[in-house]
Amino acid sequence: MRVRLKTSPRSGAPATERVLDAPVIRIGRGTDQTLVLADLRVALAHAELSPSTSRPSGVRLEAKTRLGVYVNGSPQLSAELSPGDVLDFGRFRLTVGKPTPGEDLSLTLTERYAEHDETAVRKVQLRTRLSQVAWSRRSMAWVLFGLILIGGLIVPAVTHLHAIERTQTVSRDRIPPDKPAADLIWNSGPLSAAHHALTTDCAACHRKPFEAVRDDTCRGCHTALKEHASDHARLAAPPFAGWRCTDCHREHNGPALIPAANRICTDCHRDPQQTAHGTLEAVPDWSRHHPPFRLQLSRRNPTGTGFHWIEARQGTPEALHEDTGLKYPHDVHLDPQGIDAPGGKRVLVCADCHTPTADGTSFQPIAMATHCAACHRLDFDPAAPDRELPHGKPAEVVQVVRDYYARVALAGGAPWPDAPAVVRQVRRPGETLPPAQARAALAWADARAAIALRDVFERRTCFYCHTVTGDGSAEHPWTIAAVAPNRPAYTRTVFPHDQHRTVPCTSCHAVETSQHAQDVVLPDIQRCRDCHGDTGALKETPSTCQSCHDYHAVDWERVDSRTLPPAAQSTARGMP
Repeated sequence: MRVRLKTSPRSGAPATERVLDAPVIRIGRGTDQTLVLADLRVALAHAELSPSTSRPSGVRLEAKTRLGVYVNGSPQLSAELSPGDVLDFGRFRLTVGKPTPGEDLSLTLTERYAEHDETAVRKVQLRTRLSQVAWSRRSMAWVLFGLILIGGLIVPAVTHLHAIERTQTVSRDRIPPDKPAADLIWNSGPLSAAHHALTTDCAACHRKPFEAVRDDTCRGCHTALKEHASDHARLAAPPFAGWRCTDCHREHNGPALIPAANRICTDCHRDPQQTAHGTLEAVPDWSRHHPPFRLQLSRRNPTGTGFHWIEARQGTPEALHEDTGLKYPHDVHLDPQGIDAPGGKRVLVCADCHTPTADGTSFQPIAMATHCAACHRLDFDPAAPDRELPHGKPAEVVQVVRDYYARVALAGGAPWPDAPAVVRQVRRPGETLPPAQARAALAWADARAAIALRDVFERRTCFYCHTVTGDGSAEHPWTIAAVAPNRPAYTRTVFPHDQHRTVPCTSCHAVETSQHAQDVVLPDIQRCRDCHGDTGALKETPSTCQSCHDYHAVDWERVDSRTLPPAAQSTARGMP
């Protein structure tokens, strides 16, 4: 049978029509029905429309549930439909119309009320008031006020005073409680991560009830810390006079005990002439007035042996170079086309040589065997490609080369065509040379060794990377200039390289154009300002003074260096 269905939505949108063509028109909530009505009061298979057997061109309604179908306002299990009949299925209504030629039935589907309106009415009907099940709101408020007064003030006060009395009368040594006391409710916020173990021991810091924490209480545990100024006379004068530990370190504010506000530092550094009698640097902010960085640079001692370190402001002539004792052109090694290596062209990146330390603030020293030997071999003769010289020991290099050629000359079978016959002649194992021939062979070996050594020290191998002095004579043996030891370049600060690992090294270090190892390729302060701004900055990353600087130093005389991590050991020695 064919049924024309006209849907008239409540929203005022235009009505839509469609034709249902099936032997039997099934109506219900199930997805397998011909006409699906999404209402929980409609059964999965609620009713069926089929051709009437009692009258021609008629349509019969059969209910598939015992609830029946509301036809013209009354429930029916079956009915013969006529134009004008109204069928109700939950919130949906079907109105029977006059069919058009070629169709058995015409239905108009309307929604009597929206689903959300029905839900809102049901919620209002099911709402339960407090006065229907218990006391009134005023009575409950007084009850809760009493409970808060008892649990939040009276009980904690009694237990706190009892604990203090017990501590003072029983023992002078406090034993931290292993369970939280009732006065824990007075805690104004979570403790910092450093003091988290004291969560149940309030009296460890609050020695007297309702009194601020005193400095001597803090120093009782933090005995190895020094103040920002090592001069005690300065600490007793403005601006430090009268300051307490809690002026900067605010507890009960979350995991961080170090203040995030720059004003704690800039209050003194803004106008040092007034606040610190000109003994501090003027740093009112980071983005505009912070002075250039201070660099710790190596300088060779006047005697030519060893190094000393100077401190220079970045941007001054002294900060343009440092004595390293090396010849290392960064631009050659970082050529994007690659460098010549034993296995062919090889493209190097910064990480091939610079390995971060465990704390992420510096890099491990460059080692010949680890970083250089793959390309810079220490062989000295093509006839012995696997024979390498010891690195960093000129006297041993001379001895190894001379011993090698002496052994070849005496053993015979040398592959060099310009060698004398006595050296090239193959001899049986154990055969010895007459004295005259042995002297001739050793003379050739000494000459060959001298050529090889001069080549090693003055033309390649050592000469590539190091400054070599001397001519190889007994009076002036070859010596290699010492290499400056690894030392952090920035002073009074720590740079966390591990936190900047997503940024390319060359974006801060101009190594691609550096032709000499003496070049200082450290970024200036403006490069840092490209990304870091003052606290509250909108474009740049907000950064505090504590991001780079530490206020306290470690008292090295009272702490064993082996118990501190590398970063703390550097700070204790006054190094960055």
